[in-house]
Amino acid sequence: MHTVRNACLILLLLFISLNCGKKKIDLFNGVWRGAIIIQTNDSKNEVPFSFSFLSNQDNYRITITNAEEQIEIKDIVISNDSIVIKMPVFKDEIRAKIISPDSLVGEYIHFGSRTNYNMPFYAKGNIKKRFFTTEEKPLYNITGKWETTVQPGEKDEYKIIGIFEQEGSYIKGTFLSTSGDFRFLEGNVFANKLLLSCVDGSHTLLFKADIKDSTTIENGILIGSPNWQEKWIAVKNPKAELPDPESEVTVRAGYHTIDLKLQDLNNNPISLQDEKYKGKVVILQIMGSWCPNCMDESRLFTQLYENYKDRGLEIIGLCFESNDFLQSKQRIEKFKTDLGAKYEFLYAGEVGKNNVLRTLPFLTDFKGYPTTIYLDKQHSVRKVYTGFSGPGTGKYYDKLKSQIIDFIEKLLQEE
Repeated sequence: MHTVRNACLILLLLFISLNCGKKKIDLFNGVWRGAIIIQTNDSKNEVPFSFSFLSNQDNYRITITNAEEQIEIKDIVISNDSIVIKMPVFKDEIRAKIISPDSLVGEYIHFGSRTNYNMPFYAKGNIKKRFFTTEEKPLYNITGKWETTVQPGEKDEYKIIGIFEQEGSYIKGTFLSTSGDFRFLEGNVFANKLLLSCVDGSHTLLFKADIKDSTTIENGILIGSPNWQEKWIAVKNPKAELPDPESEVTVRAGYHTIDLKLQDLNNNPISLQDEKYKGKVVILQIMGSWCPNCMDESRLFTQLYENYKDRGLEIIGLCFESNDFLQSKQRIEKFKTDLGAKYEFLYAGEVGKNNVLRTLPFLTDFKGYPTTIYLDKQHSVRKVYTGFSGPGTGKYYDKLKSQIIDFIEKLLQEE
């Protein structure tokens, strides 16, 4: 018995001495360059991003920069030689070893609505460059609007619109699509090469292309995950337009007023016939807690709800997530809490077009997240709007925001 006790005591002392010998490494305070490695079927690609690290005793703060976007991260745990960084709003996180005060190596873990995957990650401190490019000066300035074809010539070909601002070798911009935009992209042009990237907690995007001349971009590659790689080309076209977002989806004949019967996150029944919604203007937001454009729309709706709730506006986020209710509930609650949203969010089912149409059978079709349904005080559908152009689109966001506010004002003023 004494022998066993002595052996356990020796093991305990050895464990304590080994762990006491590990000293927490103080990370470099300042600008870092991070990179996520995406391995597709035929290539390995580096998606770079810039962030700053600031420590004050045991309080840490990381700020990721994508053009004008600043993503502040406070959920950071450093233990001995390891760091865990949990992205705000979304569930993605970084887990890495601290190799030295200015070096991290580990994994970026993506938690999607249906699939999860890990990608290699590393970061170096005191590096301000996003892309390691040559010093060759750009041959062209591609500022302007570009009609872009993704998967040209393929059966799944589709159109988006590139909007770029270039100053010297620095470039920023985004792509508009029927379901929204690609948010804040930032990068460089050197010689005839275009490079753009974005990391925001949901997106890990890399755009590469050759600039043939001042009106043509060719050999484009879009990489968003190990399973998402597409070709693209573009021609400069200041008149390029997407389909009207108000005509993409309509309401089936015979639906004069609509109702909605779902459960809230605490399994309480919710209906548009409830006293809370009677006689009020209601916005139904078809969304997902995994969706970056839904985040941008929810940020705006959070502001508008605070401004208009006392005048009779209600907003309901219809969240299409995984088929696991408890897991989905956690994601929705994190999304809602991190945005400070005070309006209702409901679990509406598993992500997918058929599930959306089953939940909302009055719609003729469904084209993408987010889709927003505006109901008047009698709960008649007055508008169905597909997509959302967020703040990364600049003037397009400003215009859409103004249109939304004007339409809400109109509905609230009606009897």
